[in-house]
Amino acid sequence: MMTPSRQPHPVLRDVERLIQLEMEMTKFNNERSLYLKESHFTVTQIGGTTLLLDELSPLSSYYNRVIGFGPADLERLPEILGKYAASGIDPCFDLSPDRQTSEVAEALAAKGFVPRLQLAFLKHEFDKENLGLESSERAQSREGIHMARVSNEAEALAFIQLIERSRGGDGSSLDEGMVKRKIRYYYRDDFRNYVASLGGEPAGMGSLFVRGDTGYLANDYTFPAYRNRGIQTSLIRYRLQTARKLGLKRVYTDVEFASASHANMLKCGFELVYMNTFWMKTALPR
Repeated sequence: MMTPSRQPHPVLRDVERLIQLEMEMTKFNNERSLYLKESHFTVTQIGGTTLLLDELSPLSSYYNRVIGFGPADLERLPEILGKYAASGIDPCFDLSPDRQTSEVAEALAAKGFVPRLQLAFLKHEFDKENLGLESSERAQSREGIHMARVSNEAEALAFIQLIERSRGGDGSSLDEGMVKRKIRYYYRDDFRNYVASLGGEPAGMGSLFVRGDTGYLANDYTFPAYRNRGIQTSLIRYRLQTARKLGLKRVYTDVEFASASHANMLKCGFELVYMNTFWMKTALPR
């Protein structure tokens, strides 16, 4: 008599989807970056672990990440670290809870790594009842919030200027040649960018990254003068409406635990999937 095959836990299916999505987003972000004057970004597989490495950005914990590492690859840890050591880099280990066993923690701690950051990964599924989505356009109209998608080169240029504003710059430091080469990334169908305006002025922005039947909400930012006025909530609902119209089955996002963004995502129907822990030797910028 055959033993029925065990179905993977639904949360673990989300973990695997997110690992793949995170890798694809990182590669895409590296390609579209306006701030990496030089890059040598590579993706290497060792066992079930994926190594993201940019030897020209040694201080970036985002572009030098180890994803999917766990007990199955524990014996490969010296080989993994050796790949980074050749470029003088201490990587960031991006660990999901199912892979963060006591043995893994002890092995990383023995090499000088400590848990320095956690992020909450959330999911919104469209096969469930999603309260509040259908009325969001009316709510935005009532609140005077206007949504616009970045859909051409001129709008992308204006959007890039908003990104610069959010970083505290005025655009003067941007390389014109770099902008000209990368601007096409900012109005693609698989990377949709939106601007929320209030009173005719840009108040916030956010992105929807699409791969297959799955989306990812990213790059949410509300300008300080417009915070606590429903800007991010409106952007979340608008992008969820878009995702539903596109026929996506699910949308993920990540937030700092118990942050204002976390509260806004829950308000819009997202649910916590798991918490990731980032193990690093030093506190490095993402």
